[in-house]
Amino acid sequence: MNEATERRMGTEPALTVNETAFAAGVSVKSVNQAIDREHVEPRDLRRATERARRGVGESDAVYLSVRQVLAPEVWPELYRWFRGKPLAELPRQLRMGSLVLDLEFAIGEVENRLRELERMRERVEVNSEVHGGAPVFRGTRTRVHAIARKLELGSTVQELREDFPHLGEEDLDLAARYARLYPLRGRPRGTSAPDPRKPRGHDA
Repeated sequence: MNEATERRMGTEPALTVNETAFAAGVSVKSVNQAIDREHVEPRDLRRATERARRGVGESDAVYLSVRQVLAPEVWPELYRWFRGKPLAELPRQLRMGSLVLDLEFAIGEVENRLRELERMRERVEVNSEVHGGAPVFRGTRTRVHAIARKLELGSTVQELREDFPHLGEEDLDLAARYARLYPLRGRPRGTSAPDPRKPRGHDA
């Protein structure tokens, strides 16, 4: 079931741990700890392009963002207001005893980052017939992680624009962020990208 289907059925799409950390503005470690310590309720995550793994709901990203500024003693009570609720149903203001939380800004920030995630997914596609299913920029044979690796090794935006004129500067920025959010698995770091000294005009 993809995210569009989940939304039509009224269920909240699940996010990977990395996506949750990005949306909430927290570390991956803090998300994993929240799941391990049962501070948030994990959800099974299965997508056509990824192996099954644990995830959490979008509203949990707001909870993890908000709780950073609160004492751990109030986290359980706070989570009761978030658990299982779709993002659209979260209260914009929350009263907990004498404490009043304005959630409008936190929700807006998470929504903005979720839209950014969606833009990344729209620009990147996975096709088993192209580079063995490696993520590529939609409509091209240019691998996203290869571009990110070139940037990591010191290639400049100008050099990459000359080598890959079909990519815009926003694509190069996207490549770096996408590679951090969706790291390659099952092979040593760096082996997926071609030699950056490879002659121009070849697929990445």
